[in-house]
Amino acid sequence: MRSVALLRPVSLVAIACIALACQAVGQAVPTRTPAQPPAGGYPGWPPNAASDLIPIPVSTELVVGPNRLLVNLVTQKNEQIATPTLPVEFRLYNLAADPAKPKVDTPASFLPTISGRPGLYRANVAFDAAGDWGLETITTEQDGSHRSGRMIFSVLDTGSTPAIGDAAPSAATPTATSADEIARISTDTDPDPDFYKVSEPDALAQHKPFVIVFATPAFCRTAMCGPTLDIIKSAAAGYKDKLTFIHVEPYKLSYSNGQLQPVLTEDNLPIPVDATNIWGLPTEPYTFVVDSSGKVTAKFEGIVAPEELRAAFDADK
Repeated sequence: MRSVALLRPVSLVAIACIALACQAVGQAVPTRTPAQPPAGGYPGWPPNAASDLIPIPVSTELVVGPNRLLVNLVTQKNEQIATPTLPVEFRLYNLAADPAKPKVDTPASFLPTISGRPGLYRANVAFDAAGDWGLETITTEQDGSHRSGRMIFSVLDTGSTPAIGDAAPSAATPTATSADEIARISTDTDPDPDFYKVSEPDALAQHKPFVIVFATPAFCRTAMCGPTLDIIKSAAAGYKDKLTFIHVEPYKLSYSNGQLQPVLTEDNLPIPVDATNIWGLPTEPYTFVVDSSGKVTAKFEGIVAPEELRAAFDADK
């Protein structure tokens, strides 16, 4: 079993977490130490170059292969600027190979989060090598002008969660058949009973596509669990004949006096359940789509857009 150590976020990820009220479940264990930049850094990249904007990757795990890249975009004064009407382009550079020529150039989509919190930008991208990469974000303003921002981040060989195409790990998840039983295993105040009928090992044994979402609406450390679970429940309505849906609380909970409470460590930190550790979650919420052969076909860290879900569900129908 892979264990997930509780994470105290650091560096630029921490900045993103502060902006988004983010706190991680655990920390992905890198299989490789990121490359050290050359003496003097990379030409044209921070800290040697200033820019109008500061892009901050919110994704906690970026690895070789396909990734869903989430980015928080702020000004030098820490002003949030993400809106549905502001087009943004992502350019990604393998800095060790060529810091002047992008390997990936793609438009980014606006991703709303929750009311009163800043939105994000997202794009599906693929990295062909581990090491230091550069992210350049370019906005197109209403007057046709552009603003840009650059930052450096690390790509790892592999992460702690299953990669796209990997076999889904089997982890026992609780089931329930009545409202009272569901109340003992889920903090969702409006649960969908169909999300608690099948355990994950049974879903694998049935050789039917399924969706497993790790989220705790009541005790979420990122504030995104409830909204994410609501979006998935809404999207599931038209797919239940093709997909099995499984909701898992990522932390250990105890039930007393008619309510659930988190089981805490001596440091007052929540304790991940076995399924959280087996799936290697670095944060919550996290959602995976698994096909009939038991392989992961899509995964979503944090909040997810309905259109992203529908595309993933349709691919597994």
